[in-house]
Amino acid sequence: MDRRLTNEDVDWLRKVRDARTNHQPSPALPLDVARKLSTLGCLVLTAGGRYSITLRGRDELVDRELEKTIG
Repeated sequence: MDRRLTNEDVDWLRKVRDARTNHQPSPALPLDVARKLSTLGCLVLTAGGRYSITLRGRDELVDRELEKTIG
């Protein structure tokens, strides 16, 4: 788990994942959050100007959810 990610960052990752899952446009992320998540490899900006969650981002969400159930 990447401790550099705040709860707010993880919430934005969930919103992007959920939008993608529901075939909806990605939410409008604040620039600082988008930059941080992109720098850490959790998001990529697609050619259409939308954000897409990466495998690293998905793994981060899975790790956070597992931590909640275990801890």
